Amino acid sequence: MTKPTDMGPTSGRQDDRFRNLPAVEIELVHEVRRPPTVERAWAMLEVWTQNRVYMIDTNFRCIEVVDIATQKPDPSHGLLGARLLGGQHNNDNDTFLSHPFPRPGTEAVFEQPRPSDGVMFSHSSTVTRCVLRLRQLTILSGGEKQSWDHIAAAGRKSTQPPED
Repeated sequence: MTKPTDMGPTSGRQDDRFRNLPAVEIELVHEVRRPPTVERAWAMLEVWTQNRVYMIDTNFRCIEVVDIATQKPDPSHGLLGARLLGGQHNNDNDTFLSHPFPRPGTEAVFEQPRPSDGVMFSHSSTVTRCVLRLRQLTILSGGEKQSWDHIAAAGRKSTQPPED
């Protein structure tokens, strides 16, 4: 287990209006199904702001943006496909960064390729919640013992990023 490390002075910590909130919430998602299944991309993380929820996959890519007021996805949102880097908060004297997830009180920071060359960074509005979705699957196998290889092989493509 890793213990928190104080890396310097405590300036700015007293003005953290989100200090009483958990940095990351954990939600257990229990699914029951029969093999084989072809699944859509898994949203392992939800990044909540006042108006939107950014759904992040296991490769840290934004796969869906949901408008909180309408509860509907926005298929044309500019951050779809962007890679989540973490969170950032600036005050008069300091810049606070969190990685790999943003924490409440920071802005989520996303990386996108620039149309010409290089990358550009985009920020969300202030994050209010960050929810890690821990997935537990129960496979109904009819009494047959199933291995991870057998269950995961059906209809599944590699989750490893392609090599450059």
